[in-house]
Amino acid sequence: MVLSGRLKLIYDMIPPCDILSDIGTDHALIPAFALLNSRCKKALACDIRPGPLERAERTRRKYMLVNNMELRMGSGLTPVKEHEADVIVLAGMGGILITELIQESINVAKKANCILIQPMTHQELIRPFLWENGFEIIDESLTCEGKKLYLVILTRYTGIRCENRERIRDLIGDILIKKKDPLLKDWVKDHIRKQKKAVNGLKSAKVMYNAEKIDMEEKLLKELTILLNSLGGE
Repeated sequence: MVLSGRLKLIYDMIPPCDILSDIGTDHALIPAFALLNSRCKKALACDIRPGPLERAERTRRKYMLVNNMELRMGSGLTPVKEHEADVIVLAGMGGILITELIQESINVAKKANCILIQPMTHQELIRPFLWENGFEIIDESLTCEGKKLYLVILTRYTGIRCENRERIRDLIGDILIKKKDPLLKDWVKDHIRKQKKAVNGLKSAKVMYNAEKIDMEEKLLKELTILLNSLGGE
């Protein structure tokens, strides 16, 4: 088995663990790869629908992992018991859904040694949600698959809340800047494109013209541009 792009980055950020729980597992490729490479001792492949679990069943039989991988049906983190909360993967779903699933099973999330989050959309919601709910961001990295950039965040609960942050911290991520992620410049450029579109949209909405909101969004656009220039971008 070979993983590439998004799935390979998720796997690379999984620390050695006893139990790996993959939420929304689909083909169970990440837990299977983790078991085959001794990154975990046991894996839980969880999904809310029977179809993905049927595909996961084919994967675990193909790689002879029936004794090490358990398939469980349920919504979000509900199939994972608190004493099983070791390393949890929430990947391949939208940022809104990810925050909802963590909130719904917050006690399990708090017990986890760490959680890996890979949002497909609304990435900007993840960091503020984590910080406001007492989670620390341990690491984060970017990868490119096709023409799309993907973000993976490694987090754990500490109980320490971080509020009154600058919006650019929510959007870009301090760790990506500190570690000088190779794809950071492209990540910032992508956000500048989206921010320009947001500003232009606000300005063209004459019926709902909101000068204060426009000023706030233009301020963020300026901060993103300054950051890009500091990275040697154009």
